[in-house]
Amino acid sequence: MARTTLFTFSLLLTILLGLLLTLSPAVSQPTLEALPKIRAGTPPHSVLGNIMGSNRQFMQGIKATDPGRQLTQAPHLIWLADPDPRISPEMVWERKAGGIYTVRNLANQLEPAAAAIDYGVRSLHGTILLITGNTDNQAIAQFNEGYEHLGTAIRRELNQLHPPLARLLATTGKSAEEMQKLLVRQVESNVDYQVSRALERYRDRVDSGRLVVAGGVIDLANHYGGGPGRLYLINLNGETEPGKIRQSSHVVRVPPEMRDYLGRRSAR
Repeated sequence: MARTTLFTFSLLLTILLGLLLTLSPAVSQPTLEALPKIRAGTPPHSVLGNIMGSNRQFMQGIKATDPGRQLTQAPHLIWLADPDPRISPEMVWERKAGGIYTVRNLANQLEPAAAAIDYGVRSLHGTILLITGNTDNQAIAQFNEGYEHLGTAIRRELNQLHPPLARLLATTGKSAEEMQKLLVRQVESNVDYQVSRALERYRDRVDSGRLVVAGGVIDLANHYGGGPGRLYLINLNGETEPGKIRQSSHVVRVPPEMRDYLGRRSAR
């Protein structure tokens, strides 16, 4: 009896050791699985390659012994814009024309960018502050849809859109076409509001003629019918009436073919 029990115990121990030896490689060696792709788009290595390649192209014709660029002149233009990647400086300024001082934040708001704008106006003595909104503005669309689920910093910035959009809050039951037209009016209202805040903040420089504050809309979605990317100047030192804007001495150098885009127009 004792011999049978010992044999049975030895057999079970042998089977158990065999199972452990069989399973141990799978336990000790991690399974190699493909990592899921986090998001669609251009991979980082391509972006970094483009960054360095662009700088190489920029540096063509510049010698290693050339002196560095000196900030000796005031920027011709201080530009406050939305960070939408579809917007580029070439839409409002030719590179060869001189310096452009660019500040961008969600929905082109003055207050969140006050320090940078103050520096451009009061320290660098810029003469034009151009504030541009854009149709199909994703920040204002997010404001309409609700943003309570977003991060603290984004909520804080979007919260500041309540004053300019208080009269034009989105309501339920609107068709897609109605919402599209509402968004255009919101963009225009926000530009007017930001211009008014700039006029309050820099009143001394505006009154002395050392600063002009202009507001415009870059029509990315071609809602006005002038082509996608067209700039419409809708506010000039607080003046919003198209006829008076066209009569201003500040626009005498605007090319004749561009005078049709001075002043706001109804979205299609």
